[in-house]
Amino acid sequence: MRKKNAALVLAAFSAAGILAASPASAAAEGEFPPYGCDADRYGILFGEGISLACFALRGHSETYRVVAHCASGSSYWYTVGQWVPVGFGPSRAECHGALLSSANVAGYQVDDF
Repeated sequence: MRKKNAALVLAAFSAAGILAASPASAAAEGEFPPYGCDADRYGILFGEGISLACFALRGHSETYRVVAHCASGSSYWYTVGQWVPVGFGPSRAECHGALLSSANVAGYQVDDF
């Protein structure tokens, strides 16, 4: 009886580990950053983030920020980065997941001001 219970608990933990470890490549890899910008995706604990550095934007924009489109299972939400002057440090947005469900960046957009 103890062996069966131990096997059942081990199977539950391994199934949870498989569900929590979704690949980062499941995000939309076909997207390209806007002209004059450089995007970089990076992994965090139970999630993924995006870093966007822009050196030139269309129009007369002076500041920008990245807006990450986050996804985890059937949940979708947005996370915004900080406003950054054009030509200076990157704007970062991170999608944080939960213990049993990892979040990823399904897409992103650039807000300019």
